[in-house]
Amino acid sequence: MTVTLTDGALTAKADAFGAKLVSLRDADGREYVWQNKEDFWPDRAGVLFPTSGRLYGGCITYGGKKYDMPLHGFALTSTFTVAQRSERGVTFSLTSDEKTLAVYPFPFRLEVTYSLSGARLNVRQDVYNTGSEELYCAPGFHPWFNVPFDEKSGYDDCIVTFPNATDPKQCIMSDKVLDTGERIAAGGGFRLAHSLFSRDALMFEGTGDTVKLICENTGKTMTIERYGLPYIGFWQTAHSHARLLCVEPMSALPGREGVTEDWSTRPSAIRVNAGGKASVGMSISIG
Repeated sequence: MTVTLTDGALTAKADAFGAKLVSLRDADGREYVWQNKEDFWPDRAGVLFPTSGRLYGGCITYGGKKYDMPLHGFALTSTFTVAQRSERGVTFSLTSDEKTLAVYPFPFRLEVTYSLSGARLNVRQDVYNTGSEELYCAPGFHPWFNVPFDEKSGYDDCIVTFPNATDPKQCIMSDKVLDTGERIAAGGGFRLAHSLFSRDALMFEGTGDTVKLICENTGKTMTIERYGLPYIGFWQTAHSHARLLCVEPMSALPGREGVTEDWSTRPSAIRVNAGGKASVGMSISIG
């Protein structure tokens, strides 16, 4: 089921399958979300829960038991229900069941809310712990964008900037896209080039709460602000010339190379007390 939201400056569409953003158009009809072209990548803007990124061995432990966990978790391949809906907003809901408990040992309710406000789309994940013990999670987002924003510009006409960065560092990933622990200074941003992604994703920390994409030829911008998501990744299909960019705000990095993570000790995992709630979110503004 796809829900359409409108608020003058923007029109957004979100799908109950994966609670994912499938379209974002401005008043001129320009589409900003990657449109499922099978030749480069078949998906669009998945919600990452209960984990972001890969885990060493494809599994995680808790309470002495090992749980298989797919890349980016299971929310992006789950069908949500529509909990609330209006002209400018929608809330999708996913509740734990026997299938989720087989891979993730915590009772939960996950709500994903989209809301439009002028030229800004707000997206929020609310994680409710419906169990009697502490819950751990590492949520994030995975939106795919058409970059550059117009047909006349080239990929290298676009730059990514970190306007609020404090001490930006690139987190070096292994060939399996796992955290090596190595960090290098990243500066205030970078110019896009397809060759940047020859070894898969670029991951960063210390970039502040804002990332701004700028197409220098046209001056068009996209600003992504986030909270509760201190890490951010950028990705596109390796060795391709696809006009797309995946932006991945995450609460935690992918798992550590050579380490079978445990939920209770996974770096940056969010802890939610029994009966409690945790929220993370981002906004996408078009300028």
